[in-house]
Amino acid sequence: MAEKEYQRLTRTAVRGFVGITRASLWLGSDHVLCVDTTGYSETYKRFYFRDIQAITVRGAAVRNVWTMVLAVTVFLLVIIGLANDSPGKEVCLSLAGLALLALIINVMRGPTCSCQIRTAVQTEPLPISRVRVARKVLDRLRPLIASAQGQLSPEEIAARLSEPPLAEPAPTAASMISPVTIASETPNVAPASSLSSPNEGSTDPETSRIVPPEPTENIGQ
Repeated sequence: MAEKEYQRLTRTAVRGFVGITRASLWLGSDHVLCVDTTGYSETYKRFYFRDIQAITVRGAAVRNVWTMVLAVTVFLLVIIGLANDSPGKEVCLSLAGLALLALIINVMRGPTCSCQIRTAVQTEPLPISRVRVARKVLDRLRPLIASAQGQLSPEEIAARLSEPPLAEPAPTAASMISPVTIASETPNVAPASSLSSPNEGSTDPETSRIVPPEPTENIGQ
């Protein structure tokens, strides 16, 4: 990947509990690039601005869990260190200092979250774990997505929301006599397994522009 063509959106973050896969987000000219690397291989996923339907941010309790674990660790190490003589005392106090530093960093980085991006064919998690970082990324992507898809005015949004749902047609005599299944005129969407490559086989851009949704930000308090 040529870094001159992309701008970094997030730092490299660890995916999963094992920590083998590391991921980062990059901003391209017309898409967002997610790079997953395992040290010996890299996987690229592109999300084009014209295909993005929503970016969802939900609050997570990971920060609170780590805060409790680190606080208990500091307390136990200090108690054990004060109860022992050197050299065990020095080792315990040193470990307590490291745990205290990690606790301070965890608190200063702010609340944690889980972030997902949704297109017409897939929903993928993004390597964003802090609300502060998610807000910065959304502020940067929102005008680019609006420029690629267009943006509805508040009057148009209210008019579309006030439109009554279409009534289902009454059953005809032919359908009551013979149980024939009538196929829909709209072609079915292909299953997710056949669209495993991200956004390379996405839907027609003209179709996705009929009602271009604005990216949403749902942050759990």
